[in-house]
Amino acid sequence: MVSNSLKISQEEVVKALNRLRREKADDPEYKKLRKDLPKNWPV
Repeated sequence: MVSNSLKISQEEVVKALNRLRREKADDPEYKKLRKDLPKNWPV
């Protein structure tokens, strides 16, 4: 769905999410948003 909207592959979306996780791991806002996701959220 996201990949279709952005016209990129699902693999590219996953890579972008993993990159954000690495780059923003110490960011308080990122941590707050991640905390609100289910524990089994894939990325």
